[in-house]
Amino acid sequence: MEPRRAQSRARWWLGWGLGLGLGLGPGGCTSDEWPPLAEAGSSSDGAASGDDAAYDDARLEVSGPASAAIFELGHAVPLRARVHAPSGATLPEPADAGWMLDDGTIVLDGLEGDVELPAGVHDLRAFARLPNGDRLETTVGDVRVQARWTGVYEGEVELTVALDLPGVPMTPRCVGPLDLRVGFDGREVEVPEGTCSLDVFGQTFEGTYAVVDVVVYPAGLVRGVVDFDFDSPLGPIAFPIEWAGAFYDDRFSAGLSDTVALGPVGQAEVSGSLQATRVDRYLDPEE
Repeated sequence: MEPRRAQSRARWWLGWGLGLGLGLGPGGCTSDEWPPLAEAGSSSDGAASGDDAAYDDARLEVSGPASAAIFELGHAVPLRARVHAPSGATLPEPADAGWMLDDGTIVLDGLEGDVELPAGVHDLRAFARLPNGDRLETTVGDVRVQARWTGVYEGEVELTVALDLPGVPMTPRCVGPLDLRVGFDGREVEVPEGTCSLDVFGQTFEGTYAVVDVVVYPAGLVRGVVDFDFDSPLGPIAFPIEWAGAFYDDRFSAGLSDTVALGPVGQAEVSGSLQATRVDRYLDPEE
């Protein structure tokens, strides 16, 4: 090969190589060339993957329980929640999701399940930490767990005294109000004092009564004592009477019967009842 022709061919290869190098340098290749430049946001520097992005703007929806719902103590409360995409489609449940009480106690690992809760009024929170890093929470307030007979009752106390005075049998009656407040656990019963009067021989004996020593058994059977106290011209007359009864759906009923001493009058047979109807199942926990 002639020296001049060899030098010319060497210069051609050198020029082609420099041109190629410059073409592949910065700014020398468009997005239509190969290899294409990376798309913005497609790097692996922590940006959400396609699956994670499906949770963007997702919402956590609770289908149960409803606010202010009442559940019977000892029975499971159904907790139901799901994560939905903006389109309304249901998304897979995240691994970090569940339900908690208002004090932060976790009561369910997962968004759907049945849980037995303690007696009382609860604010329940469903929560979910999404794969894209968002955390969602939804609160259902005033969910009540209580005994079957929990509530406020109104009725009356009735007492009949059978007196057998010489030749003058009498059966005066004493009737007064009865207010019951049965707590969430069904075991605590509050009864304020009441008043009533007995009319004997044209005289009125004013009296008070207090329902005390109330014991409620798991099945709703109840027993207790009524302390009666009357003022009479011959001095105060006081006597306790034991009673037994039960809660039935929306009412309370009990009967009482005993033989008591009435001071100078002697003994008397007494009988009566405690009757009340539930007027409100919703207790105010602050009262």
